[in-house]
Amino acid sequence: MPDLEPVDWGVLDYFGWIHASGHTGFVVVPFEGQLRGLKLRRMLSSGNRPRTHMCSWCHHVYRGRGTAMFSIEVEGSEGRRSIGNYICRNLDCSVRIRNLTSDPPTYMPETIELNRKIARLEQSILSFMGRANILSDLL
Repeated sequence: MPDLEPVDWGVLDYFGWIHASGHTGFVVVPFEGQLRGLKLRRMLSSGNRPRTHMCSWCHHVYRGRGTAMFSIEVEGSEGRRSIGNYICRNLDCSVRIRNLTSDPPTYMPETIELNRKIARLEQSILSFMGRANILSDLL
C-alpha cells in the first residue's frame, strides 16, 4: 500500500491505484474525517474494436479503451452479490476533471464549472460505496 501521508486531498477526491497484477484496483476516500478503502476487481475490455465509453464517476468520455469495469462484492452478501461501474481504467478521475493529466482531453468536453464536476464525482463515489454497503457502519 502506498504511503498516504503526502497525499494532497485538496486536489484529490479519492486516491486510487492499480495493483501490479492489473486485475485489482484500490481506492481510498476521505469520508467524515476517516479514510475508507475499497478493493475493486478490474476487468479490461477485450473487444477488437475500440468503442466510445464514459466513466460513470467523472463522466470523462473516451474514444478508445479508457475505461474498465470495476466491481466490488456487496458487504454482508457473503460473496453472492456484486456491483460494478465503468470507471477510468487508471482510477484517475480526480486529476482528469481538473485537467492535471497529460492524456488527450475528453472526446466530449463539458461546460459545467469545476466545483460542480467535483460535487458530482464525490456523489458518484459515495453512491457506489452506499450501494456496496461500505458506509453502513458509519451512518
